[in-house]
Amino acid sequence: MNKSKDINIIVIIRALLLGIVGLLISACSDKEEIRSQLEICQSHYKAESYLVASQECQIAAEQGIVEAQWILGHIYRYNFLQQGEELDQAFNWYLLAAEQGHTGAMREVGNAYLLEIGTSQDYSKAYYWLIKAAKNHDILSKFTIGTMFYEGKGRDKDIASAINWFKRAANENHPMSINNLAWIFATSKNKAFFNPKKANYWISKLDSRLLTVPMFLDTQAAVKAAQNDFEKAVELQNQAIGSLSADISEEDLLEFQKHLESYQREEIWRE
Repeated sequence: MNKSKDINIIVIIRALLLGIVGLLISACSDKEEIRSQLEICQSHYKAESYLVASQECQIAAEQGIVEAQWILGHIYRYNFLQQGEELDQAFNWYLLAAEQGHTGAMREVGNAYLLEIGTSQDYSKAYYWLIKAAKNHDILSKFTIGTMFYEGKGRDKDIASAINWFKRAANENHPMSINNLAWIFATSKNKAFFNPKKANYWISKLDSRLLTVPMFLDTQAAVKAAQNDFEKAVELQNQAIGSLSADISEEDLLEFQKHLESYQREEIWRE
């Protein structure tokens, strides 16, 4: 009788082991299938075969594959299918990827809430997602948060906080953050922030290949004016105006001209 029991136990254990092995094999097979599906999705996306990519990526995305969700978001966000904007679809796929921890998707969701892209504007949600992305070292999110504080969009206008966030991105060589820091220190009406030395420090960090871009020439001129070098400021501002594209808005052109007139009067531009 005892021997019979022992045999039964052995049979049960063997059955359990076989079941576990079967589950493991099945799980591995599923993972391989998912990996293969994602690779198909990615290969078509990289080949710019967007119609096929959208179909293949959707299969993977619906299985919860975050990278496929991210790719689908991009396809719809930038109208790669050339079938008209589908911003709501883009937002939905970005949101699914963001909720699974995809940093780029967090940034896109934040921007969507901030700029009303595929969803209603919600500054609180925009800030929430941008902060999450920034904590994952996303440079563009750091810049955008700085802009929110600088412009008072969804945050109380707070130049100190704007500087803090711009510095975080500027320390990773983000050009617009570097430019904004130089501009603030060169033009601020607040004595606590006006600092020509710091303005010059930051503008010197700008990649030399960008120094002929109108926006950056405009900032260089402001920095020179802050240092009381109005002759150089006028020269740079004229270069900035001369480099503007033909389709620039009247408002932006007028702003550049106002800066020039200020330097011609030997006055620092203040904001």
